[in-house]
Amino acid sequence: MSQRNWLEPANFIIAILGLGVAIAGFTFKDVWKPVLFGKNERFSCELRPDTVKGGEVWTVMYRKKNEDRPWLKMVTTLGGNWTPQERCQEIAKKLEGYREDGLTKLSYRDDPATPKQYVICAHTKVSGDDNCPLLVTLKPGADPYATMKEMTAALAGGDGVYQNKNGENVESLSPDSPEVNLQGLLAEEDRK
Repeated sequence: MSQRNWLEPANFIIAILGLGVAIAGFTFKDVWKPVLFGKNERFSCELRPDTVKGGEVWTVMYRKKNEDRPWLKMVTTLGGNWTPQERCQEIAKKLEGYREDGLTKLSYRDDPATPKQYVICAHTKVSGDDNCPLLVTLKPGADPYATMKEMTAALAGGDGVYQNKNGENVESLSPDSPEVNLQGLLAEEDRK
């Protein structure tokens, strides 16, 4: 058998394998969604469809019993010069630390370090009710209630009432009650 005859089938096989890899790569690209920070942690980031505004939005996800659930959307009223992806990663890291301290609820407050700007903050068992560590700073002039409502919309049902997996009402976010109690939404081991 001449060398030329042996190379032609080999080139054909390589071309077929290359085409197969290209097709597989195209298929994986279409289905694959980037997931960042901590698939081994409870909180992670994922690019998810935005069912309200269309397109996609970076979302902090919470894993409970091997099921990831969207928690916080990266909305436009969040302050700073961060990309939505960077902000999502930072918030997921902070929430992971707050979870380890006994995360109980989210709320908002003004911040003396950033006058005319509110912050979304996280209450923990370690921090207590009187202290609310910073989660994210809002843009100057942003309405903290509207921002928190938009950020946490994935946690609420269509009626605005936050429910746990069993359908039990956890709490309703309102201007009079600007907190989202997370106890019923957390995995049992994270409520301790």
